[in-house]
Amino acid sequence: MQNDQRLTPLPHTTTEIQAGPSEYPPGYSAFYDEDFEGKRSIRQYVNIIYKRLPIILALALVSTAAAALYMYRQPSVYQATTEMVVEPPKPKVTSKDSININFGYDANYTNTQLQLLQSPDLMNRVVIRLGLYRDPDALSEQNRGIFASVKSIFSGNKNAASNSNTLPVVANVPGEQDDQPKVILTPEEEARANSYTAQLAGGLTVVPVERTNIVDISIRSENPALAARVADGVAETFKEEDAARQSAGAKQALEDLKKSIDSLSETIRNQETELMAQMRDANLPLGEKGGDLNASRLQTMSETWLKAMDSRRQLEARYTAAVQANSRGEGMNIPDISESKMVQDAIRLNTERKGKLQDTIRDIEKQIKEAEAEKAELLVKYTPEYFKVKQVDERIASLNTAKDQTEKEVSSIIDKDEKKIRADAISGAIVNLRSQLDAASRQEAQAQAAYEQEAARANVQGQAMTLLTTKKREIDTNRNLLDTYIQRQKEQELALTSDSPNNIQISSKAVAPTTPVGPQRTRNIVLAFLLSLAAGVGLAFLLDYLDDSVKSSDDIGRHLGLPTLALIPHHLMGAERKRGLLPAAIAGEGDGNGHGSLAGLITLQERHSPMAEAYRHLRTSLLFSSAGKPPQTILVTSSQPSEGKTTTAINTAITLAQADADVVVIDCDLRRPRIHNYFGLDNSQGLTNYLSGERNTENLIKQFPGLPRLKVVTSGPIPPNPAELLSSNEMRNLIQFLRGRFKHVIIDSPPAISFTDAAILATLVDGVVLVAMANKSSLHLMRRFKQRLATLGARIYGVVLNGIKSGSVEYEYYGSGYYDYYRRTDGDTTPVLDDVESVGTTER
Repeated sequence: MQNDQRLTPLPHTTTEIQAGPSEYPPGYSAFYDEDFEGKRSIRQYVNIIYKRLPIILALALVSTAAAALYMYRQPSVYQATTEMVVEPPKPKVTSKDSININFGYDANYTNTQLQLLQSPDLMNRVVIRLGLYRDPDALSEQNRGIFASVKSIFSGNKNAASNSNTLPVVANVPGEQDDQPKVILTPEEEARANSYTAQLAGGLTVVPVERTNIVDISIRSENPALAARVADGVAETFKEEDAARQSAGAKQALEDLKKSIDSLSETIRNQETELMAQMRDANLPLGEKGGDLNASRLQTMSETWLKAMDSRRQLEARYTAAVQANSRGEGMNIPDISESKMVQDAIRLNTERKGKLQDTIRDIEKQIKEAEAEKAELLVKYTPEYFKVKQVDERIASLNTAKDQTEKEVSSIIDKDEKKIRADAISGAIVNLRSQLDAASRQEAQAQAAYEQEAARANVQGQAMTLLTTKKREIDTNRNLLDTYIQRQKEQELALTSDSPNNIQISSKAVAPTTPVGPQRTRNIVLAFLLSLAAGVGLAFLLDYLDDSVKSSDDIGRHLGLPTLALIPHHLMGAERKRGLLPAAIAGEGDGNGHGSLAGLITLQERHSPMAEAYRHLRTSLLFSSAGKPPQTILVTSSQPSEGKTTTAINTAITLAQADADVVVIDCDLRRPRIHNYFGLDNSQGLTNYLSGERNTENLIKQFPGLPRLKVVTSGPIPPNPAELLSSNEMRNLIQFLRGRFKHVIIDSPPAISFTDAAILATLVDGVVLVAMANKSSLHLMRRFKQRLATLGARIYGVVLNGIKSGSVEYEYYGSGYYDYYRRTDGDTTPVLDDVESVGTTER
């Protein structure tokens, strides 16, 4: 084995036999459906949620509990509201237009007032007006940051209850209202005032009442008395500042009007001086009548120019059309040519000459037909060599020659004369049109020059008139504007002398609230529950999307394009044992595949179990997987370890042997053999001994006492080079030898992705059965193994999906559905065959 890997062939074999999948085509039908890709039923979605329901519920409960704890740790918030009436400013009675003004809703004014009410500067002045900046603890509960709020969730605030109902010491500062000097704050007080302003502005809401001029000013705070005081302060401060703004605007408007009146008066005086100077310098005949005469002369010359231009364009169009028609060979279509009598006469003469020659041609054709008829009559009696027939042929040839000459004369002489006549006529017409076009162009140029000269003269004369008219209109406009400014000045002076504005009034002052308005604990807790529940469902679908394992037979057909040969149920041992359908010996220790230690012989020990029925279904699928005849050599493998390939190989062999077929199962897993453990056989002699060169085959094929038609080839001692042994010629010869003795050869191999043994064996058998464990086997690894076998030319019969769990459609089919059909009741009178045999034996 160190230097020579070639092993001795079996006895009675003189040549190496090539066995493999060449007897069957490597292709197989695929069940991949692009339309089915990504589609799921409602039950599959429900199963995804049900599978991860503990995670969803845990996330929802933890999130809801945290939200509830946080919300009930938050202090109560109170809201105080001051009601204010905000109307558009009313014009004074002294205004002449006051009776025509509609005192309806002014959207722009109202929106402006609402924005001013929410200004941070206004809130800052309220804080100073109320003297809140003097008290460091005025807004202690609202002065907490984010980290302090989080910390308060886990640590109680003992002073919160005692301070919630205590009103801070606030008082109006003397000298802060009306026209008194502004209060001077220290840096510390200014910083405190800015902080209070930001906090109170965040709790300020200004809401207009629909279809009224009422505006509600609301302040939210943890201190109800402070909320009422601040709401009233905002309303009062805004009312006073609005009155000051209106008075300041009127004064400023009056000053601006005075400046505008003085500037406009000076402008009018200068314009009148310039107008008188231009009237002296202008020399315009007949004033405005002179302008009308110039306009009439200019109109006449413009019409003359336009007529000359139109005449020139018509001649230019006729000339261009004639040139283009001549270039296309359609010169006779030119109107100047088609209407010419000389051309028509010349064409008529040529037509007559051509007609005579054509008559001659017709006579010749008639004579030719008569000669051909005479020839046909002679050929009825005589042969073509007869002298009269030859005479007729000579006459026909002579007539054809005359006909050809006449036709050439018609096409060469007469057509040539006609073309020459037409060409001369076309050239003359084009020259005539060109001369007319030149004359029209000169006439147009003269008319244009006369018009332009007259237009220049009229422009010079009209400029002076235009300047005078423009200047007069500017002076009139400025005088009207000056009158308007003077009128507005008088109205503004009357407005300043009248009473202060009263369009803003406080209709209802705020009252310290007794019931909190927030936070909305119940709503936020329910919202947190719904959001966390939705997040948990999303997490469940995300985990399902990231899960690459096989879940159902649909995944196999959709992602691998392979049929599902059988579905093996998972963990039905406990259910069988509870129902009394399995012996206690069968439900032994687990083997890592979700089955008992004797589950490998389940089809032999308990034929009525769901697993045995599933393996019989696998047997049926394999027998009908190939067209023509059932497969003889079958490799059972899986992409990963612990997916049930050994159990599947053993039970497949047993079910085939139970169908009265000679079957041998070979343990080719030379790295971790397991078959001998299931059958209770000695593994000291086996496959590796033969492949290593031992010629004695007596101990190679072992008999299984429980089933005479089933033979077992154990692995033998574990070799150091399994792949080299399996790829040797001895392995090929062994498989071919077993094909001749057994109807079916079942081969168990190591996992396909981890080792190359399965790929080597796949080239030696008729086909491969791939075993996958539900919710464990990776679709990616199975796809890789399928591609590897495709490159080797191996055939895959399909996939056996192992470990089907409860909750799936397949489990219901093999689990509860199977037991519901085969469960015996107390009313069943038909005995079981095994019981009948045992009774008969006892009697004997």
